[in-house]
Amino acid sequence: MWLGVAGLLLAGLSCFHFARAAHESRAHGFVDFPIFLERARTFVLTGELYVDPDAPEAYAPAAAVYKFPPLYAMLLLPLVRSGIDARVYLAHWALQILLYALAVALLIVCLRRHAGRGFAFTAAVLALNFEPFFETAWRLQIETPLLLLLAVVLVWGVERRAEWSGALLGAGFLLKLYPVFLLLYFVVRRRLRALAGFGVAVALILAVSWLVIGPAENQKYFLRVLPLLLRENPELSTENLSLARYLMAILAFEPPLSKRIAQALVLPLVVASLVAVWRRSRGRPEDRYASAVAFSLFVPLMLIAMPNYWVNYQLLLLLPLLVVCCEVSRRGPDARATALLAGLAYAPMLFYWPCADPSVSWPCARTPLLLGLVALPRAFHDLMVALRGLSAFLLWAALLSTLLYGSSATRGSAAGHRGQAKALDGSRD
Repeated sequence: MWLGVAGLLLAGLSCFHFARAAHESRAHGFVDFPIFLERARTFVLTGELYVDPDAPEAYAPAAAVYKFPPLYAMLLLPLVRSGIDARVYLAHWALQILLYALAVALLIVCLRRHAGRGFAFTAAVLALNFEPFFETAWRLQIETPLLLLLAVVLVWGVERRAEWSGALLGAGFLLKLYPVFLLLYFVVRRRLRALAGFGVAVALILAVSWLVIGPAENQKYFLRVLPLLLRENPELSTENLSLARYLMAILAFEPPLSKRIAQALVLPLVVASLVAVWRRSRGRPEDRYASAVAFSLFVPLMLIAMPNYWVNYQLLLLLPLLVVCCEVSRRGPDARATALLAGLAYAPMLFYWPCADPSVSWPCARTPLLLGLVALPRAFHDLMVALRGLSAFLLWAALLSTLLYGSSATRGSAAGHRGQAKALDGSRD
């Protein structure tokens, strides 16, 4: 009885927090999205989408310019041509909530078939209190549709629809570039149909972009802007959670040196992940749950490998977090170490990143309320935000141990493992 009452209270508190935080994300206006709309409007008026790459610092990290491939601008053109007013922002904010709900529901439904008791409730509570979503909603950034896209990639990968998984990953690449890192998973698994789907989707989208945006802007992006972005150095900002930024902040290294050292430190993690996935799949029938674990392993690794990854990018960590939650529900007490790693990864992501020091009078600079209830001392709050840089590493470690030693490596040993026969599938692409 008491357990049920506690569960109801936790669910109620989580729903309250989600409603309040979602409201706060739009109460003082949005950032980022107005920049994208303005560039799309400039393109409609002048035919120019990208700022001149020769301008000093035009494409520096966090610069207020449109720096994505042309696909996102194409999606914004109907909004611009129909007129921009407050309803556009409100509709886009509501769309963010809808896409997030769809992604969470899809992941829960997919993983629940392989989970133990309590998984769906725990996953829903984790999602309702996940601060990276509210940071994304304030920016109206692309990470929310990317989360839904990656959720579908995971589901279709589990269901052996490799070509469609690759096609969606191709769309994600042309939305915001960095999801191309996840192609490593399909390469090491030798999913040729996924690689073909990726190539076909990229070719088709680029062809449409060439027609809609025009050859001049496409050439400007891929030949002049993209090389600048690939050479960017880490930014010394608390909004940046990359390893390189911490090297700059703690050891006072220069940005180029920090970037190279971070790359050298991350390379062994990439190699270990590739070897683990290859060994896990070599010469044995593969179950679908193991595929979900293996794909999820590359999501935190993708963020770790970036010279700049901003706080709202951690929204994508919800996918590996729910996979780890599924693993804990499968193994119960045997997964204490995995549960500890997941808890340590999740705890800092309960703390919202303030946009500035509390001495600044902006509304977004005030100390956020933890779970929508209480403002903790600002020094403690900022410390927890700084610790968010560990979250991706901890989730990566939890997933790697799951792949090597958990129930994905010893099928059938977990309590609560449902549908054993359905989980096994010896088919290969």
